[in-house]
This record gives sequence, structure tokens and C-alpha cells, in this order.
Amino acid sequence: MEDKILKNKEYNKEKIKNNIKNMNQINIKEIDKQVIKINYQKELEKIIKYNEANNIVPTLLLHSCCGPCSSYVLEYLSQYFKIKVFYYNPNIYPSDEYWYRVDEQQKIIDLTDSKYPIDMVCGKYDTDRFYKMAEGMEDIPEGGARCHKCYELRLKEAAMISKKEGFDYFTTTLSISPHKNSQVLNKIGEKVGKEIGVRHLPSDFKKNNGYKRSCQITQEYNLYRQDYCGCEFSKRESEMRQIKKEKKELREYMKDIGKNLELSYMEEADKIISQKLFESEAYKSSKVIFTYIGEYPEINTKPIIEKALNDKKIVCVPYCVDKEKMQAYQINSLEELHLGKFNILEPDIDKAKHISIDKIDFMIIPCSTANLMGHRLGFGGGYYDRYIKNSHAYKVLLIRKKQISEDIPREKHDIIIENVISE
Repeated sequence: MEDKILKNKEYNKEKIKNNIKNMNQINIKEIDKQVIKINYQKELEKIIKYNEANNIVPTLLLHSCCGPCSSYVLEYLSQYFKIKVFYYNPNIYPSDEYWYRVDEQQKIIDLTDSKYPIDMVCGKYDTDRFYKMAEGMEDIPEGGARCHKCYELRLKEAAMISKKEGFDYFTTTLSISPHKNSQVLNKIGEKVGKEIGVRHLPSDFKKNNGYKRSCQITQEYNLYRQDYCGCEFSKRESEMRQIKKEKKELREYMKDIGKNLELSYMEEADKIISQKLFESEAYKSSKVIFTYIGEYPEINTKPIIEKALNDKKIVCVPYCVDKEKMQAYQINSLEELHLGKFNILEPDIDKAKHISIDKIDFMIIPCSTANLMGHRLGFGGGYYDRYIKNSHAYKVLLIRKKQISEDIPREKHDIIIENVISE
């Protein structure tokens, strides 16, 4: 029956290609992409329908990535298959997380109202095998080649157990995740199934609200649902996503704070901050100053620029070359500035002199908020962190008390500015 399904797929693929041969506007490669996107849930339903019609209750080795992801899958498949859950996930980090997930997996099995029995077996927690597989791919984003290799590692182990113990099918719960590509997972499953000589059961368990149902089940039984896939690298990415979310929320909050600051408060605070800056030995001894062009509700740096020019210092301001790079250009007057592409004042680089970063000995760094330890939150572009990371200049943050935040979410690349001036 499955051979017939596969033949129909190949026939349909050729039929589609033949129909579009004379249509020059359509790219054959794009058609290939479309044809490859198989509805694996429909394929599963065909197999279930065939087995039911013939009174067949097959055995299934179900690789499970975790209890929550298996919840709906077990509820669904246990009506049609005799299942053994194969918990094999050497990627899980840290080890406490691994054993916690094992316990949650058993809980889900015990709670599932199944028509046919569900058993469970754990594979070896062989983390060395996972890290050897992932070597050289540690920094590849989640969902890429490292993940695909990890799928293959686990599915191949499932296929080997399935073959050894005589199961009719093997498959995995992984396709229930909205973050997992079912096309990739099923292709890998088909590949290892052919290599080992055992049938892979096609699946896309996120279909028919499968993922939503899994969330309902875990909420219903108050079960632990992890916020990362499992490995050390996905945990790191999850933490970074959370930090970015917190940064975005804090920026929005500080925007609201800035909108509600009284002008009189900002003017008075800026005078005190500026005076402290001018009295510092670092400012007095500096020759080349780099500063952003701040306007309310930021610290207004225009009086600082004018004072520095009057003090016969070389003053340079930022110019964003592209989405990544920033450079410094000298100005001799605020009159030389014009409104640029980001709707901020910038120098005319056709007339202004470029100043090398190694010539700058004093930098005033902007922020949307900061704390007194020098942890700053920028505006999201990352320009300043990239620009100043190799500079040995004296760096200072200017921040009003009402715009200080105690807890600043930080990423690895965020640079601490050791000198902070507030009123």
C-alpha cells in the first residue's frame, strides 16, 4: 500500500513538471520545492485508514523528545498502534534537566487514556556522542545543520532498536513542534529507515491543532514544559531570545519615561551633568572628543559640543555608513550638521574630515538607559558596541537619575562603560 502511495507521489511530480514545461515564467526549481512539501499528516492518515480497514494494529517504536511533545502524540496514536516510547536524547543539557524530562515522560504515559498499551524504554544518555556529532557546528542557529544531524542521530538509534526488536514502524514526536521542519524530519526518517531496513511512519503532529492540544494537556495536568529544545546550544539561544525580548520591553518603557519628563527637569539635570563632565580630569586632558548628537529626551549634547569646540578640542560625531558600520567625522560647528537618513543629525561626509578611532581619546556614549555600574542599554542597532570595542579612549555615560534602570538585560557583546555621570 505504501509503495503505491510513493509511486503516486512520483507520478504526480512528473505530471506537474510536464504541464509547465512550456511556461517560461515558472522556475522548475521552485516547482521542485513545492512538490517536495508533502502533507505527512495526510500520509499518516492513509496508513491508519488502511490498517483499520484490514484490522491491523501495528507496533510502533516512538522516539520521544520530551513528555509534553509526546502528550498529544500518545493520545492520538495509541488508538491505532501498540506503542513503545523510546526516550533517547543525548543532547539534553544539563544532566538534571535530562532526568527531570525522563520523569515527566513517564508521567505522561501513565496519564494517557490509551486503547492499546504503552511501554517505555530509555536509551543511553551518551552526551559525548552528541558533542562529537555537533563539533564544529556549535554556533549554527537552531533549526540548521546541527539540528538536522541531531535528528538523524536519534532517529537512526530508534530505527536500529525498531529493527532489532521487530517493530512494524518507527517515528518521532519531534514534528509536533512549530519550530521543527516536518519535511526535514520525515526525509531523515525515510533515509535512515531505508538504511536500517525498517518502515518509517510519516508524521506532522503539529497538524490538526496537535501542538495546541499538547499545550492543553500539559496545562491540564500541571506538567513541566521546558522553554528550550534541549541541548546546551538551544538553551543558550533561548536565553538570548529572552534577553532580546527584555531589552525591547525596557526600551519601550524608557521611551514612555522620556516622553513624560518635564523640560525644566531635563535642562537642570543636563547642566549639572555637563558641569561634572567639564570638571573631570579626563575631559580636561583630552584632545579629540567623540560624542553623539543628543536631543531631548536624551541628554542634550549640543552645549557640550559647543563648549568642547570653544576649548579648542577636536570634536567628532558619528556617521552610520551602513547597517553595521559607524565612523567618526570632525565638525567645527553645529551648523555643519544636517538631518540624515535615520532622521538624526549627522555630518556632511563630503566636507567633513574622517577621524580614525585610534586618534580619539575621549568618548561620550549614548544610551536609552543605564545603571551606575556602567551597564547600558543602547537603541538596538549595536553600532556603538561594535565601534568602541577596540578603542582605548576614556569612555563615559551621561544619564539623568530619572532615566536610570537598576537591572539592565545584557548579552555577551554588550560593553560596560566604567565611567558614569549623573546629577
